[in-house]
Amino acid sequence: MKKTSIALAFLALSGAVANAAPQAQTAQAAGKNRFVRIDANASGDITFDEFAAAMNKRWTKADADNDGKITVAELVETIHRGRAQRVADRMMVRFDTNKDGSLTKDEIEARQKASFARLDKNGDGKIVADEMPNRMNNPMRKQG
Repeated sequence: MKKTSIALAFLALSGAVANAAPQAQTAQAAGKNRFVRIDANASGDITFDEFAAAMNKRWTKADADNDGKITVAELVETIHRGRAQRVADRMMVRFDTNKDGSLTKDEIEARQKASFARLDKNGDGKIVADEMPNRMNNPMRKQG
């Protein structure tokens, strides 16, 4: 029971940390969406039963072999799957300009051209080393 409680707490924490977005507005929207999903009866508050049901659902998804335990491999897979989904969702929002749920070569190329133009600070059609952002202050990460 103690291991189950610790694992559930870890899953809850990892979900909260992994869902933290760099922009406050995005994080606030994600929190509201999470709240709505957990508030099963739409009462505007979350009871312990609703909270436990949500955590148990996460537990069930993470326990891939249904043996009642979560291994390191299962935990890693759960975390990677969640991160990959969030990255894919963000890319779709940014690149899918016609909002049809798929990316075309034209949409990707348009985004690439806009990114290149932002990096080509002097507009000469080339990027030199001085125009490349340093990784700690990357303007490419701030695009929306």
